[in-house]
Amino acid sequence: MDVIPDSACEEVFFFRDYWVALKGDLPLPPCDRLDPLDFFNYLSRVFILEGRSIEELHVRLAGTVYRELYGFEVTGKKVIDLIPFDNRRDLMDSYAQCLRNQVPIFDVNKMTWRERGSEVFFERILLPFGDTRGVERVLGFAQFFDNNGNKIFT
Repeated sequence: MDVIPDSACEEVFFFRDYWVALKGDLPLPPCDRLDPLDFFNYLSRVFILEGRSIEELHVRLAGTVYRELYGFEVTGKKVIDLIPFDNRRDLMDSYAQCLRNQVPIFDVNKMTWRERGSEVFFERILLPFGDTRGVERVLGFAQFFDNNGNKIFT
């Protein structure tokens, strides 16, 4: 598992601990243990992706923050269509690494979510769920920050 710095927001640690508890002694926690009601207070900033490859990966569930950031509903959309910027391969690489290595991925980054929008800074954790064939779903949580480091969309 990627090292999560002590400075990460408390919600990231909540999701890491949630994943570890569901995983137990298994290589991956099974998808049927993933229950959005377990993290109801954070649903606006949660997303669940489904698919076994980066090309298949699509949004099964997305909190309301993502509609605000993108300017449209993202549920049902493919991840590769939501992040079309060729110069942002780093964002896609995090998803690919989560699928390939079957481990949680923590990253801190920034992105311009709309073509002419302002930059949004975020901390994000991606948590793989699946079975013996590999990752089938990814639970993601992101905390967003303004230019001054203050939490937004809480």
